[in-house]
Amino acid sequence: MATNLSELVMTHWTPDVVDRAASYVSESGPATQKALVGIVPTIIAALANLGSTSGGVGQIARMLDSGRYDGSALTNLATLFGGGAPTQDALGAGRGILETLFGGKRGGVTDHIARSAGIRPASATSLMALAVPVILHVLGRQRRAAGGDVAALTALLGEQGSFLSGLLPAGLTSMLGWPALGAAASAVGATAAGVAARATGAVAVARAERPNWLIPIGAIAALILVGLAYLLSGAPVQLATRKLAELQLPGGIKISVPEGAFNFSLATWLASSDTTVPKRFVFDNLNFETGTTQLTSESRPTVDSLVVILKAYPAVAVILEGHTDSTGDPEANKKLSLDRATAVKGLLITGGVADTRVNTAGYGSEKPVASNDTDDGRAKNRRLELVVEKR
Repeated sequence: MATNLSELVMTHWTPDVVDRAASYVSESGPATQKALVGIVPTIIAALANLGSTSGGVGQIARMLDSGRYDGSALTNLATLFGGGAPTQDALGAGRGILETLFGGKRGGVTDHIARSAGIRPASATSLMALAVPVILHVLGRQRRAAGGDVAALTALLGEQGSFLSGLLPAGLTSMLGWPALGAAASAVGATAAGVAARATGAVAVARAERPNWLIPIGAIAALILVGLAYLLSGAPVQLATRKLAELQLPGGIKISVPEGAFNFSLATWLASSDTTVPKRFVFDNLNFETGTTQLTSESRPTVDSLVVILKAYPAVAVILEGHTDSTGDPEANKKLSLDRATAVKGLLITGGVADTRVNTAGYGSEKPVASNDTDDGRAKNRRLELVVEKR
């Protein structure tokens, strides 16, 4: 099964690490996160471009070996942003590797990233340099897991085109003069292979390492496995027993989802002639661990399918509204409901949906849809809703 390096790398940019990075470069957390979402696939695309020749892949192999990029530093990324010797060493090594990857266009890439994320060019320069060791440690670990030889590295880098389509900041590919990434797969490659990986458990290494707040997506055959994920991951019986429906989306993309489920209703409505907004949809099979923003494992296919749908309808803008039952402190519930909506937004952005298309709101227990006096009523009130405000 193909390995999505962008996905694996982004799992290591936890909220704590992003906050430290933002503090180090004196930028806001959201702007820093947005920059990293562009930086990571850009550097991986450059590595894949360099690795498309035998000489280039040999150069990357030597780079990994000489820098001892084997995954060992991934357990303590916070030291990258302490400002001491580890930071300076990482900056120096990262800048040298960026020069190798981008040559004289490095400044243009940095400026492009800065403009896209709304940060200073100097901040983008530092973030790019500090992202390099994280990416190379993930690449080194995956190379070792795949066999450790040049053939394994070649195959690993060759797989990335289908995942990178749509992830790079607009205009960057043409500016660099690279061939179109994953042209044959286009939107399909970027949305389906990650689904397959989760449905089959093929990315076991990533599962062991990744924090659950961040999960994006990726190849067409695996879209069928979205449905299987509902059946095999412990989803509620009412969803698991529903007949799977194959839906045709714009761009030739197809997804399989349970009939009547949240994503089925959303995709069916978007394909209809009804343009009345706002239009409200209540997530089903989207659950969080009690009192946290951590999605349960059976909820991931719902988010994965939603990313596919939203990317197929790029004009659609939505609001994610979080709600809780009345149990506990009202203010804490309101914060939790907003945090959960924000967590799902983060997954959508990581999957390639523009952050400007997704707003969030948290209402806590202010808008119940059932009585909070019963278990069933409280379960209905604990929900996330998607409101289409533009289509």
